[in-house]
Amino acid sequence: MLEYLYLFLQRSKYSMQLSKAISYRLSQLLAEKQLSSYQLSSKSAVPTSTISNIILCHGKSCTVATIYDLCRGFNVKIGDLFSSALFDFENIDDNG
Repeated sequence: MLEYLYLFLQRSKYSMQLSKAISYRLSQLLAEKQLSSYQLSSKSAVPTSTISNIILCHGKSCTVATIYDLCRGFNVKIGDLFSSALFDFENIDDNG
């Protein structure tokens, strides 16, 4: 599903808010690593409610510390989290 989103973003002038890009990327990593939100919570010490809020885009942002903890739970570097076409400048519109 996320592959289709990448293609759509690359072929259109559509952009998304940063929180939505983070949501999609976390969902992608959960699927790739075959983890549930509960398992990620156990590995990262980030409450499942916080993970759910990020994925559901409840709230505009999360802290750098939370991102760091999630990356630790996924066993990926922070740079790897953001090394996705979702985070290309032309794909992000944080004006609203």
